[in-house]
Amino acid sequence: MTSWVPVIAALVGAVLTAVVGNRLVAHWQQRNWRHQQRISGLEREYLAMLELTTELGECCGERLAAMRSLHAALKRASYAEELASYQCVLEKWNGKLHNWYAQLTFQFAWDKAQDLERRVHSSFVNAGALIEKEIRSQRAPSSLPDRGRLARISEKLDSAAGEISEFTRTISRECEERREEVYYGQKIKYNLRNIVLFTNLELIKLLFVSDIDNFSVVRPSADALVPLGRRL
Repeated sequence: MTSWVPVIAALVGAVLTAVVGNRLVAHWQQRNWRHQQRISGLEREYLAMLELTTELGECCGERLAAMRSLHAALKRASYAEELASYQCVLEKWNGKLHNWYAQLTFQFAWDKAQDLERRVHSSFVNAGALIEKEIRSQRAPSSLPDRGRLARISEKLDSAAGEISEFTRTISRECEERREEVYYGQKIKYNLRNIVLFTNLELIKLLFVSDIDNFSVVRPSADALVPLGRRL
């Protein structure tokens, strides 16, 4: 009977090894899959931000260029072609505007949608109102270009260019920060709110750091904000 003990022990060991090994492999595979899903989700978010930033920059530039071209044509009192081009650009802008508000709120923050409406779009509207007045004026019989109004249009367009530059620079900077977080990791600064995000080893290391307020670690964005006890 005793001769069977080593055999039984070996069989039990093999079964336990197989069962535990399979469970561990399945656990690691599931964890890696969820990790990859988080990374893919963050990357899709960044690419959507990049696409929106690029589209806004191009459309703002396109409308400003069309308005400057029409302004120059109004000085010559010959503007039919430029007006037609501007109307096409304006129709495109108005068709996308409300979608931009929603996308900026969702992908950036509500204040970016406000910036687009109150600063960029309002600047275009103010310049456009003067352009419309000048067009109506020039359509009257024997009328000449109003130099004073044309000068004010130029000032409004310069103001719009400044608002566009500031707006696109802001969202481009945030987009670049998101790219760095996605592809290079996110810096987590030590404070009481973030303490659950640090490992025991990192907290022990913190005991020997003189400048605690500036202590931080860098982690992949997929794991950066997941508490240690909940990481999969």
